Amino acid sequence: MKVFLVIMMVSSMVMAKHEHREHSAHKHGAGTLAIAFDGAKGQLQLQVPGESIFGFEYEAVSEKDKKIQKDMIEKLQSKISEMVVFEAASECKFAGGKYEVKSEKKVEAHKKGGKQVKHKSEHSDVMMTYDVVCAKSPVGTELTFNFQKHFPRIHDLDVSVIADAVQKSVEAKANGTKLLLK
Repeated sequence: MKVFLVIMMVSSMVMAKHEHREHSAHKHGAGTLAIAFDGAKGQLQLQVPGESIFGFEYEAVSEKDKKIQKDMIEKLQSKISEMVVFEAASECKFAGGKYEVKSEKKVEAHKKGGKQVKHKSEHSDVMMTYDVVCAKSPVGTELTFNFQKHFPRIHDLDVSVIADAVQKSVEAKANGTKLLLK
């Protein structure tokens, strides 16, 4: 329960930072990753636009789009240990991989050439939650992030980590981005 409360705080901090910098919680290629540990037990929460994962943001209706969505969710679930890499000595194991795809449809009206024009848009966000259990706390170790290896449309991932008394953040803009938890 304590880890859940911490992850909610980290998520709020990351989203507040992200919204302030981007003036919107939704920007293609950008996402957030919040990681919280209480001792050797932790939780990760990833939030990215659907376009960064699936290549589209509209609701998957066709069989082709449903298959793409299913395959990419499975990839997120099965490759998380390659995207968030703990030092081997920590002996961390991922579990869960619960996901949610939130879609939003908007109709915006604006004037163009003196006429009222309506513009329809759809946005979706993918939210994944993972539990992680390590043999020992990751404090004092280094994390490596490799999201672009599997999802090249993710260009800027704002990562925030709270592990016991350590609080760190980094922008993971390329494979091999490292964060020292000291």
